[in-house]
Amino acid sequence: MPKASSTHAERTKKFFKDAFISLVHEKGFSAVTVKDIVERAEYNRTTFYLYYKDKFDLVDELFQEMSESIQFHSISKYKQNNNVAVWELNKNSFELLYFIYDQRHYFKLLCVADTIPHIHTQLPNALYHVLTKQFEITYNFTDINDEAQKRYMAYGTAGIIIDWIHSDFQQSPADVTDQLIQILHSFAKGFLISDPITKP
Repeated sequence: MPKASSTHAERTKKFFKDAFISLVHEKGFSAVTVKDIVERAEYNRTTFYLYYKDKFDLVDELFQEMSESIQFHSISKYKQNNNVAVWELNKNSFELLYFIYDQRHYFKLLCVADTIPHIHTQLPNALYHVLTKQFEITYNFTDINDEAQKRYMAYGTAGIIIDWIHSDFQQSPADVTDQLIQILHSFAKGFLISDPITKP
């Protein structure tokens, strides 16, 4: 359905999304109703239906926004066609872990048994998409299957991040970023961002 795009509309929709996320934490996705969402957000059903057909429509928009943000924050520190050597990387080289920590109320939905559909595949799929579309990697070895390696990177990175989320963020974003850079050192010399992503 058409989405209003004004600042007021985006602020209203954020209230609905925040209310929805809190309710899923409390009672599980299946039990959350539109009535629950509007009461928690302190709006009425009429306002909700201006923006969404139902809770699934809200989830679709939320899911798309977060997938785009994962991709954006994976490469946001780098300019197009700028070669980056792995040895130059440091704890501040990637914004992704800091973004996930800032949005931890959403990402901790990964720890909820009855959570939103497809969230468990969101992170690896978003990472794989950005790796295949934006990253040109220079590997330490020849004859590397680039597609297979990038899939391995996406799912391996997602696994480390999801473990971090399940640990209730015991390590800092900087420390987890450093771990991922050390792993990158083991198989890559550097990378180039071939096509920047516009901020969501």
